[in-house]
Amino acid sequence: MLKKFKTFLQCLPFRQEETYPMQIQKIGENDYLIRKMAREDVKELIDVQRMVYDGKIPWTRSAFLSELLSALPHLYLCVEHSERLVGFIGCRLSDGDGHITNIAILPAYQGKGLGTFLLKEIEAYAIKNQCTSLSLEVRLGNREAQRLYRKVGFVSRAVKNGYYDETNEDALDMVKYINE
Repeated sequence: MLKKFKTFLQCLPFRQEETYPMQIQKIGENDYLIRKMAREDVKELIDVQRMVYDGKIPWTRSAFLSELLSALPHLYLCVEHSERLVGFIGCRLSDGDGHITNIAILPAYQGKGLGTFLLKEIEAYAIKNQCTSLSLEVRLGNREAQRLYRKVGFVSRAVKNGYYDETNEDALDMVKYINE
């Protein structure tokens, strides 16, 4: 049955896959492999989330797969160091906006420029696709992430009360206007 379902999924009219060249990038003192996310990465993505979010997993396996298989234009990237997945970012395009759906970097790799690099890659993707803005939500209590987003040009737009279902925590809605 599962084999038939996989065959069926491959026949659906999904949009053409976004290409992203796998590359070795020197960021800070280390070389990192930057590549497009694959379905086979989901287990490691969940492990990264557990380490970043104190044992919690904001995105389930099905949430990742839903995004990776979405018909909407999207780009999801992974960062590897020494053959270990250490971070990722995802972006979905809709109505001229590149919405950053998820970004996480393992704590031992935070503050080394990986988040900045990934955000710039997503911005380049959004510009290539004629987007006029990038947007994201960040937990109101996540000051470090807010500093990073402001550093690369995001500004606060609004507070979304009770945005995060699991904790009922508020989110700060942020935007960066591009192509102006």
